[in-house]
Amino acid sequence: MKLIFPTEPIISADIPHDYPIPPIGEEFYIRFETYVSDPEEWKKVKELLDGNGLTVERVENGKIYLYEGQKVNLQGTIESDEYMPSIVQYWEKHPETRPDFPKSST
Repeated sequence: MKLIFPTEPIISADIPHDYPIPPIGEEFYIRFETYVSDPEEWKKVKELLDGNGLTVERVENGKIYLYEGQKVNLQGTIESDEYMPSIVQYWEKHPETRPDFPKSST
C-alpha cells in the first residue's frame, strides 16, 4: 500500500499491506515518520499533520490518497465503528505503526 500526500511535488510512502485503512472521510492515523524517511519530505508532511491532520479521500489501485483536514462532504459515508477496534488491535501487534497522540492537559 502507498500513501499519497497532498503536497507539491507529491510525496508518497509505502506502508504495510495489511494496515487497516480508515473509511473515506476519516482521518488517517499511523506513525508517519516511520514511513517518510527523507528529512525534507518529513518536514512537509509534518506541517500538514500539525495543521488539520490528513483525511482519506479515496483508495485506488493500492494507493491511499489523503487530503489535508476534514472534508465535510465526505463525512459519514462509511461507519467508523468497525475501523477503530481493528486499528487498535493492529497497533497492539505492531506498535511501531501507532502514532503519538497528544496527551490530555487534564
